[in-house]
Amino acid sequence: MLLGWLGIGAAFFSAVCIALLAEFDLKRRKEITARPGMRRLLLLGTLLPGFVLAFAGRWSDFLIWIGAAAIFGWAIAALANVWRNRDQSP
Repeated sequence: MLLGWLGIGAAFFSAVCIALLAEFDLKRRKEITARPGMRRLLLLGTLLPGFVLAFAGRWSDFLIWIGAAAIFGWAIAALANVWRNRDQSP
């Protein structure tokens, strides 16, 4: 069946939202060009797959989602930091 694939798919969706959060983070960019509701919407999009999986009772997919989303989030944060600092190196 879809055991496991649903959790990975949800984790990829959350990873896309995390990547967009990293790109449009106002504190890092020091700009005020993004809309204030965008951050809340992306945060909701990041957590929504987990709520749906938990509500549906797909606990194995939920555990896969939470683990994979955490790993993807750390990887995206590290890559975003490296990407931003490449222009500032001497």
